[in-house]
Amino acid sequence: MVHLAARKRRSQRDDAVRCRIRPPRARLWLWGIVASIAVVGLGDVAPASATEATSNTAAAPCATFRVRPQDAVWAVSTRGLGCPAPGWTYPLTVWQYESQSPRWASSTSDAFAASDDPEVVTVVYIHGNRIDRSLALQDGLSVYFQLAGAWDHERPIRFVVWTWPSDQIRGPLKDVRAKAARSDVDAYYLAQFLSRLSPEVKVGLLGYSYGARIACGGVHLLGGGRLDGLALPIANGPETSVALWAAAEHDDWLLPGRTHGAALPTAEQWLITRNCCDPVLAHYRMLDKCTDPVALGHSGLVGRNLLAPDVNQRIDELDVTGVVGSSHDMQRYLYARSVLDPTREVLFWRSAASDLAEATAAADPTEAIESGQLTLSTASP
Repeated sequence: MVHLAARKRRSQRDDAVRCRIRPPRARLWLWGIVASIAVVGLGDVAPASATEATSNTAAAPCATFRVRPQDAVWAVSTRGLGCPAPGWTYPLTVWQYESQSPRWASSTSDAFAASDDPEVVTVVYIHGNRIDRSLALQDGLSVYFQLAGAWDHERPIRFVVWTWPSDQIRGPLKDVRAKAARSDVDAYYLAQFLSRLSPEVKVGLLGYSYGARIACGGVHLLGGGRLDGLALPIANGPETSVALWAAAEHDDWLLPGRTHGAALPTAEQWLITRNCCDPVLAHYRMLDKCTDPVALGHSGLVGRNLLAPDVNQRIDELDVTGVVGSSHDMQRYLYARSVLDPTREVLFWRSAASDLAEATAAADPTEAIESGQLTLSTASP
């Protein structure tokens, strides 16, 4: 009996230790060092050890955070903006990340537009709900590093953290309904921002949760659609591809004639994840008890048979239930290679680049051989 009691006490002590283990997101506290850097005019000071932040990545177990020399990292904020009025252009708060300092240096939308380069893909990450400014910058650097920063072979990118007023407010239902409405507002700001870029620039949008709703609304407006009475004066902009993680968007809004009906034919590529075990998206219908909506990230896109064949073939749906499970945590997506790999394919326009190479080879095999896009085999038949 004495031995059994001692064993029970040890078991209880072990359980207590396990319960004190911090969750996966908390274990990423080192990223807070990187993101707790100065934003000009806000009085924050970057610690000297910011560049020593580490993260578990597929590239290396203890890869050190970095910004590759060929990349640029920016942040764009709409946190100081209210509701837009038609025809007005609103000043966005813009920062550029200086990795040598390291700090976020104040910049302008004009400076960002001046850095347009058709050879460099612009990747925009749009976070979800209940994210303050500091966490938005922290998560943004994490997303950049996992997508490109840890990989030498990836093409150069201009990475943008799009941050919007998503701080938690009192009352769970009040919070999610207010943020749903704000997502539609930010979709207009996003479309206005993208419409100022060169048409030759390729853009990849990565939206998470309500960020997916912002991305879809922005592309819808770029395609000439209207949203809450708002539309762009001239519906044009760069070519876009879109990846949606855990999309907090109605599962039928992308269909023709619906709220975001102009989005699908506007973007060249789509990746939509679905997770029927997501505990947050399972309650998405509480946004509107009259229509009882279902989340796109929970069920996937409904009514695909109603889409034109050329639009339907642009869409890839990825079931992440077995990878993410019963969670709405962005980190589950970010550190899953089975999610990151197809996301890169879409955001970095890899399939479009391969299609271009094949077309070039078919049109002029000699030029393709000289450019290295096509090789000749010397093996005997």
